[in-house]
Amino acid sequence: MTDPLRARLERLLKLPENAFCADCGARGPRWGSVKLGIFICPQCAGIHRKLGTHISFVQSVSIDKWKPAWVETAERVGNKVSNDYY
Repeated sequence: MTDPLRARLERLLKLPENAFCADCGARGPRWGSVKLGIFICPQCAGIHRKLGTHISFVQSVSIDKWKPAWVETAERVGNKVSNDYY
């Protein structure tokens, strides 16, 4: 049986606007800033980790268990909305 939260997260990653890192544009991001609601590559995830969790709390899409609120933030924001804003 598939975890419905994980399925929602994987669907988000398949959206064209989330297919590339929100910061550098690298293909196939597998990390997310759960506070910002964006998907990023491993290199940018390392940079986000250095910003501090009060700014950008980074989690792996593949390894970590995401909370429902984090997935909701990514659904609401995503890379396009974030890049348009920033």
